[in-house]
Amino acid sequence: MHHKFSVIDNRILISGSFNWTYNTNAENIMVTHDLSCIKAFQEEHQQLKKISKRILHVNPSDAKHFVPFPLFENTLFTLTDLRRKIGGGTSVWVVKADRKNIIDTDFFKKNQLYFDEHGLLKPYWDLYRRWSDTLFESILGDCNISPNKRREIICWAHRVKIGDIVILTDNKSPVLFAIGIVQSEPKMLVGNFFSTYRETQWLHVMPHKNYRLPEKVPQYRIGKYKGSALRILQEAMA
Repeated sequence: MHHKFSVIDNRILISGSFNWTYNTNAENIMVTHDLSCIKAFQEEHQQLKKISKRILHVNPSDAKHFVPFPLFENTLFTLTDLRRKIGGGTSVWVVKADRKNIIDTDFFKKNQLYFDEHGLLKPYWDLYRRWSDTLFESILGDCNISPNKRREIICWAHRVKIGDIVILTDNKSPVLFAIGIVQSEPKMLVGNFFSTYRETQWLHVMPHKNYRLPEKVPQYRIGKYKGSALRILQEAMA
């Protein structure tokens, strides 16, 4: 079945090629109040219900994995898996965070990595609700901000890719807090000091241990780690 449609209150029809889960394809979606269209889709829905069959048992051997990891879900990553990702060219980013926002909070339970405390992306979210690199670049071009802030927001929103590895450290010293994997594009954050976040699965959390990164970290709040990420994985997670 490839249907993607919704009928709301018998008076609104939403339909199109757009997948309602995360995707990066070019898509289309249509919203209409046309009663004849609504009736046709309601009849199709009833027909689908008639021919559907309840699944009482699924054989695990029949399951097929078609993506590297389910987006927005916790997935088991072994140390070997992470080594392969880094060996395959996955980027590793150092992100600095304030200790007071990490220790003794539910930060890691939310699986979210917040950024843009200066509200540079707020004009974007005021206009749009879904992330687009093209729209982001057009908004950024109109912003009069310092080179450092521009570089930081570009890293957060554009250069960091889904599947990249994040090393979270103390803002004042290279003490490791956690290791995670980015699992979404930027998303709007409401009711927080930050304007935006990215879904991030924290694979290894150690906020109370005093493991210091062996190599020098970037001077910015976010930057690529130029040392041996494999060494960190081995020493912190083994």
